[in-house]
Amino acid sequence: MAMTPKSAFDAQEQHPQYEERIILFLDFLGFKALVDRTVSEDGFLKRLLVAMDLVGELGADNKSIFKSQVVTQFSDNVVVSYRVTERSAVFWLLNEIALLVINLANRGFLVRGGVTSGLLHHSDRHGVGPAMNEAYRLESKVAKHPRVIFDPRVLEIARRARNPDHTPREEEQFARSFLTEDSDGHLFFDYVSWERVVAVTGIDNEDYGGYLSRLGPLVREGLRNDDPCVQEKYLWLRRLYVSAIKTVKGLDTKDGYRKANAAMCEEIAALPTYKIDTKLARAAVKKWRAASAAKTKPVAKPKSKAKKTNA
Repeated sequence: MAMTPKSAFDAQEQHPQYEERIILFLDFLGFKALVDRTVSEDGFLKRLLVAMDLVGELGADNKSIFKSQVVTQFSDNVVVSYRVTERSAVFWLLNEIALLVINLANRGFLVRGGVTSGLLHHSDRHGVGPAMNEAYRLESKVAKHPRVIFDPRVLEIARRARNPDHTPREEEQFARSFLTEDSDGHLFFDYVSWERVVAVTGIDNEDYGGYLSRLGPLVREGLRNDDPCVQEKYLWLRRLYVSAIKTVKGLDTKDGYRKANAAMCEEIAALPTYKIDTKLARAAVKKWRAASAAKTKPVAKPKSKAKKTNA
């Protein structure tokens, strides 16, 4: 007798095994503060729930393509994984992450995450294994800022489990096109620059100016936060935001792109960069770091005086 989906699932859970899988661990930045806003701000609960639904739908369009895909969500956390043998799974996961992160940022929500690979048992009920631990570590301890960072090992998986029409080098290049090396050496998806948002991810060019203009108030709000730990995260985001503005402002007036998009380029060039808020935030972060360093500095033990002995 053929096994029903439920009985097949039960059999899998009764004899669990680890598999080599690609895994994403993702959650909202500052979720407690977001929940607080659902109480104090009319309509914000609906906005937050819509954003959470978007996160929970990550990879939904790929279910019929990637049979090993598993997605689990709890509150603001989502875990997505694939077997490492799924062809082009790395590319499509990167594409899904890029679209999601941009969509959420456009709505005023930031996320943080980690992508890696390794041994994992992942079902509708359970997610456990060394790969889960590493993905969580990347998200919670390494990413720090509102960014999704990527273990370089996933690029090697892209080379191995590639589209049959691509060479290993081509598949890696397609996957790598989504990634930028940050100042600390970690690979991440830059959801602010024109190059990644429009040229790579495919967001409409005419929407880019409006997108940056909506990121601005998000940056300002974070810089004005009372918590220096939060301010530090938004100083990071402000760096990307200002860089994107400078890229457009730096285009020559005779540049083809600038001539074809004159109005939008003027709109972007006029966006505020929050210099005063940045200066105050940097001072607060510097003071906070100094205080933290002083607390963790080991206290030197007093030297004991040698006792004199009678000869």
